[in-house]
Amino acid sequence: MYQKAIITFLDILGFGELVKNVADININKILDAVERATVPNTEMATLYQPEVISFSDSIVRVRKLESEENLAYPIGLLFQELLSLVHAQGELIDTNILIRGSVTFGDILISDGRVFGPALVEAYELEKKFARYPRIIVDPQLIKEYKSNKLLKAEHHSIEQDSEYIHDLLKQGDDGMWFIDYARAIESEMDEPEMYPVFLQRHREVILFGSEKHKKLNAVLNKYVWMANYHNQVVADIDNECFEEYDLKKDDVLITSDEMPALQYVLP
Repeated sequence: MYQKAIITFLDILGFGELVKNVADININKILDAVERATVPNTEMATLYQPEVISFSDSIVRVRKLESEENLAYPIGLLFQELLSLVHAQGELIDTNILIRGSVTFGDILISDGRVFGPALVEAYELEKKFARYPRIIVDPQLIKEYKSNKLLKAEHHSIEQDSEYIHDLLKQGDDGMWFIDYARAIESEMDEPEMYPVFLQRHREVILFGSEKHKKLNAVLNKYVWMANYHNQVVADIDNECFEEYDLKKDDVLITSDEMPALQYVLP
């Protein structure tokens, strides 16, 4: 019997190319890293954590709306899912892994290692049609549902507080799609927030490394151009003082068109 749930569909960017060119032992290490970042630790998991099924390079996360626990005390399932994905994207940057995906809402059945339902189909199609870049998009229908469904909100927050917390995790792209603003949101989630400039340096390195093989604009390089623009937008909004402790300047963390020729700006 289908249940209402938040469903996230994720996959690893460029996995097909990795399978062709990388040894199987290294593929396993990549999948292990993704699993660690996206699957709840069973020792730490609470009753509100998602159920997760992974296959090949794809991961499906399901947070049931009408669980006994959430009916008794809604904890803010949408915020919890988005925040978990901020952590997943941030942690995987350190292993040169980029993920993309979609978060939606609807009917699904997950049981005994099987998962299916119209919401899973919708999540898969949204990821293929609109994620495209290394981003996790949020279905507009989920945002609409959130506004009217108290089981998606936290009972201990006012509506205004809850909405603000969720808004702070998201960014609207030029195409109108909302996506998880992980490179910005991860700052407040770090055990040592002063390490944020180090994260941004690592983020920059991953983008430049991934773009090096592509001299002319193609479908793959286009993804890194998008990511470089996203990175630069995040860095541009940060005060210079944030970098001074590490003897850095903002310009040291920005990505230039000299470093990535496909990243061209009309104005100097």
